[in-house]
Amino acid sequence: MEPGEFNRYRRAMCACGHSHDGHLAAEDCKGSVEQDLVSATDEILIASVFRDLRTRRQLLRSVGAATLLAAMGDILPLGTLRALAQERAPLEKKEINVGFLAITCATPLVMAKEKGIFEKHGLNVALQKTPGIGLIRDKMINGELDVSQQVMPVAIATSAGAGGNLVPAKVLTILNQNGNSLVLALKHKDNRDPRNWKGFRFAVPFDQSHQALQLRHYLAEAGLDPDKDVVYRVVPPSEYVSNLRVGNIDGFFGGEPGGQRAVVEGVGFIHLLSRDIWENHPCCSVTATDAWIRQHPNTFLAVFRALVEAGLYSSAPENRAGMAEILARPEYINAPANVIQQVIGGRFADGLGAVRNVPDRIKFDPFPQYSMAVWLSVQMSRWNMLPADVDHKRLAQTVMLAVDAKKILAQQGIEVPEPKFGIERILGKEFDANEPDEYLRSVRRPN
Repeated sequence: MEPGEFNRYRRAMCACGHSHDGHLAAEDCKGSVEQDLVSATDEILIASVFRDLRTRRQLLRSVGAATLLAAMGDILPLGTLRALAQERAPLEKKEINVGFLAITCATPLVMAKEKGIFEKHGLNVALQKTPGIGLIRDKMINGELDVSQQVMPVAIATSAGAGGNLVPAKVLTILNQNGNSLVLALKHKDNRDPRNWKGFRFAVPFDQSHQALQLRHYLAEAGLDPDKDVVYRVVPPSEYVSNLRVGNIDGFFGGEPGGQRAVVEGVGFIHLLSRDIWENHPCCSVTATDAWIRQHPNTFLAVFRALVEAGLYSSAPENRAGMAEILARPEYINAPANVIQQVIGGRFADGLGAVRNVPDRIKFDPFPQYSMAVWLSVQMSRWNMLPADVDHKRLAQTVMLAVDAKKILAQQGIEVPEPKFGIERILGKEFDANEPDEYLRSVRRPN
């Protein structure tokens, strides 16, 4: 902590990210939306966990102190975190293996390595490129990987025991939002109506992936039966384009740069971006098992700090220059830099003769929300991937590092309204995460 940080953080902190002394009340701050009051111990905790001043200010400005504490408290009890922050205990493990997939979703992990962010937090990280989601999940479960990139539903699925794998896990951070596309072979450029897609073969990266769930929902909204009218093939992201080229599939829904590569290589076109279905949807997460976190609490804190900082770094537009060249290297995505640039820069050819400009084609905001997890788990129940008796809201609270300000502020004697699950808008329709069972009743088909 920098000199003077203790006194500065003992004062009231507001959502603008600054503290206020007697000369400037929080309610007078023009950048303030709300005032978050936390105890001196918790102020020290925030400053200790997020020691970089710029990172800390960005977090306080964007989410507020109470939300930040709640997010940390969802992973380890605040009492443990406070003790760790005060004791500054040594890391249990400095040499850690982190798995990643060769897609642009992995950008914060790559930047954390390349920009020395892992090293700054005392970690010597070996990034291990893994070709498929099933494999990277299994490596995390069996301990070959300490922490790994996973598509968002994986931690939800393993924590709920889907497929017989009951392995409680946590989503540390969201790696990215958006950043996927639904691509069709060029022969279908005049067949853009999904009602005409009966018999299509689609590649997805994993059965329990947000890509598969979004595709199923899109088809169902068009009136198709996603279980009967199309065929799904689980294909590693690196093999989307080759399968499209030889005609093994009619299209794919997957992470970039697969979609843009299909366009550049003249074998497919972008039918829609994933954000066109669900704007700001979560894509990949950084996940660790509960067992690993309990065994390595100090190391977990270091990884958590590094990943939040890397996410914020990757989110900043001014840092995007030069990223494509780094990501393009063989040890990372191993794709042409000009293809990757079209993804992270947001100006791209769609394969149908148009050049589009979508600045948020991919985003890297690190904090998840409960409602994201609820929609995904509800869709898994809808398509019989999860047990029928799942408590979707409780599952989200257990897995996700998310907002739970009430329980934190209550410890400080401050009464606030009950925290609420938010509204997600998918294909123009509202999904209320407060009513997952009602939604399921509305979409379930008779047996």
